[in-house]
Amino acid sequence: MSVVFTGPIRTFMLERYQWTEEIVNGKKSCNDDNMTLQFGVLGAARISGKALYQPVQDTAGVDLRAIAARGRHRAQSDADRWGIERVYDTYEEILDDPEIHAVYNPLPVSLHHTWTIRALEAGKHVLSEKPFAANADLARAIVDAADASGRVCMEAYHWRYHPMASRIGQLLESGLLGEVQSVEARFDVYIDPDDDVRHSAELCGGALMDLGCYPVQWARFVMPGEEPTVVSATMKEGRPRADVDTEIHIRYPNGVPGVLRTKMTHGTEFHASLTVVGTEGTMVATNPLAPHNGNRVVVEAAGIDEEVDGRTTYHHQMERFVEAVAQGGTVPTGGQDAIATMELIDAAYESAGLGRREP
Repeated sequence: MSVVFTGPIRTFMLERYQWTEEIVNGKKSCNDDNMTLQFGVLGAARISGKALYQPVQDTAGVDLRAIAARGRHRAQSDADRWGIERVYDTYEEILDDPEIHAVYNPLPVSLHHTWTIRALEAGKHVLSEKPFAANADLARAIVDAADASGRVCMEAYHWRYHPMASRIGQLLESGLLGEVQSVEARFDVYIDPDDDVRHSAELCGGALMDLGCYPVQWARFVMPGEEPTVVSATMKEGRPRADVDTEIHIRYPNGVPGVLRTKMTHGTEFHASLTVVGTEGTMVATNPLAPHNGNRVVVEAAGIDEEVDGRTTYHHQMERFVEAVAQGGTVPTGGQDAIATMELIDAAYESAGLGRREP
């Protein structure tokens, strides 16, 4: 079945990608070379390998075109390894390149809003690493820029695009658990203090920003439309104002309590889970973060004990990003969702006395 694009989407696709009338009207194959979405990368971050470079290799309709980093040698190293055609000295050159359609932003959180907004204003789509911005106000500024530009802006909460997320949602909606009584979400993993970015309040780091943002997302996913608020938060500091061990007590509008935990202290072992206790049963979802590395969903009362298959979360995320660019529409991790996540994070830092993150 062919898809016929009309109106603003049609104009955008013709102008931005220089696609022919036949392609836009669905008369040519999606594998046509000139339909390829070209990515530019800001920085040479470690996360880029699994989050972007690998999924691009075997996702239809997308390719790597250019990279820029503070040190050209780092950008060149990534380019040589992953077959990136162009190496630039500045991020501005990425944004000025008319053959780049989308930008991946894995920079420190303190720089997310600046370069995401600049990319959107330059007419690029953006896949931005989480968290979206240093705080909710800056997240709103990004969303406003995305709305004004008409471009896709996705926050890279990759877990949300894996089939495990859909399965969790199905079980929550099925009624098998009865009425939800409590929610617990937790993500722990050791992060070396020498990692300046994630242990630096000045760069908007901290356990909640880097790790705990996932439990925040999981808790918000449990009851769509019922945004929880912070009752209290306690945080153990590593470096000044940078939390390394955090516990947040939340409450949903319907009165259901929850607790979110995260830590990155020495000796911490990997743990990622979401537990939802209901009147009829309890669901335990193990490793919703990276289910491609092994996962389990258990609802004992219903006789459910299963593993959810799928590609890597990053592959599913990339496929959805390409789809959103080509077909228009919204994505689950963008817009108001990104703002709501940052509002809860801001409230937790304020409650713990560390103050919200400021770039």
